[in-house]
Amino acid sequence: MIPVTAAPAIAAPRAEKALAPRRPPGAALAALVAALGLATVAAAALAGPLLALVPVTLAAAAYAIAKAPLRWSAAAFLFLLLGVDDTSEVVGQWRTPLSILGNLVHNRLDHVTPLHGVSVTGMEVLCAALLLAWAQRRATGRDRSEVRDRVSAAAPLRALALVALAAIGLSMAWGVLHGASWAPWKVRNLTHPFLLFAVFDAAFRGPADHRLVGRVVVASAVARALLAVVVQRLAVLETGGKFLAATSHGDSVLFVVAIFLVLSELVTRDGRRVVRAALLLPILLVGMRENERRVAWIMLALALGVAWAVAPMRGLKRRFTRAAVVATPLLALYVGVGWDRGGRLFAPIQTLRGVSDTSYDHSAYWREVENWNIAVSMRAGPVLGVGLGGEYTERMKNDDISKDYPEYRQWPHNTFLGLLLLLGFVGFTAAWSPFAGALFLALRSHRLARDPEHRTAALACVATIVACHVLAYGDTGAHYPQYKVFMALALTFAGKLAVVTGAWPTRPAAVPPAVLEPDT
Repeated sequence: MIPVTAAPAIAAPRAEKALAPRRPPGAALAALVAALGLATVAAAALAGPLLALVPVTLAAAAYAIAKAPLRWSAAAFLFLLLGVDDTSEVVGQWRTPLSILGNLVHNRLDHVTPLHGVSVTGMEVLCAALLLAWAQRRATGRDRSEVRDRVSAAAPLRALALVALAAIGLSMAWGVLHGASWAPWKVRNLTHPFLLFAVFDAAFRGPADHRLVGRVVVASAVARALLAVVVQRLAVLETGGKFLAATSHGDSVLFVVAIFLVLSELVTRDGRRVVRAALLLPILLVGMRENERRVAWIMLALALGVAWAVAPMRGLKRRFTRAAVVATPLLALYVGVGWDRGGRLFAPIQTLRGVSDTSYDHSAYWREVENWNIAVSMRAGPVLGVGLGGEYTERMKNDDISKDYPEYRQWPHNTFLGLLLLLGFVGFTAAWSPFAGALFLALRSHRLARDPEHRTAALACVATIVACHVLAYGDTGAHYPQYKVFMALALTFAGKLAVVTGAWPTRPAAVPPAVLEPDT
């Protein structure tokens, strides 16, 4: 028998240890402050006063990633990717003071800092930090509720992403073996969507984060729209005319997705959402107009058209469809009369003609010649391609744009045909399969979803993939950060919705109850 007096003797040291005051982390804090101070002084001396803020900013970001819920860190990262400008978008135009952050995120660090030999981008560094934070939390069991409430994207999408990465690597090796150059920048363009997919899949829980991500996307689009307006107003004051473009070509995808999300709020007929949409929609449309990108209007029309075709024939769709059928003769008359006329009344017709009629627009003619050259060059390797580091042969001479875009034959404006040339039929099919899979799962999720917000999110994934594919066909596509981000978001949320709605059957335990409720 253990005496009663023995218990305090054993428990006393533990109680004293628990009540003992913790040592203040003075030495560690002093070392951290000293290191930050030295880094700040070094940055100011080597790169100027603006870059002196970088060490403190990075330290604050590291602390936030370590302490804040991972979805909030990922949301801030998303705004940094979409809403912050950089000076490489359109050289020589006014940029906001935040462009220094945009330069660090979107460019190689050895190109924008004195860190010679550091060939990674700021985006890649932040992706690694977020993935490390996620792995550390899973290993230590920290933030169990966040991990418990998260649903993983459907397994086929993750498998297809690995297949695509393998195809990209093999195509690069195939090209090097056959004399093509080593082109790591092409690997970056094609692999970044899958790197971001890994980050977003780890950080965002699922449908519970739809509103969070939607708000970040719309806020980013509003910021970019206001930037476009300011840039064009400054151009008018300084030169008397507008620039050919106010921001980047990739912002076309951002504007289209944001407009789609705002329009989806109008359909809900909720009073507050309708008022909010009525305030935001003019800003986004004006920003898209000021950016002077014709393909943006094609994106918007196709995204809305596909969503319209997918939606069930009832209610509002039925009434609008009847009205469209009745108005078809008037629409045909409008197109016929306005095809050879200018003016604001027929501006949409001129936009359509400018991207389709090679006799009317020289840019359309140049792209038609480029497409022909790519198609002829495919004969050199129709199955396995010429290798990722290759380029097309200019059989028919075209205008020389090497001064503005030296790599135009290595990364053509038409990304679809360009990748068919570089990767061949086999590699292209493998590299594009994750996006086809995401489109399939989004369409099935829309069909099977019972929650209206789930159906809206599924349609948003469809519209996003359509908009990105239009950019890929009409321009350099994956070259733009917006393309990479939105393809990754479409993969993430189409995959998660497929699990939640049952579009891709999985274990019941894989769908935590908390993810079914939207985050307010």
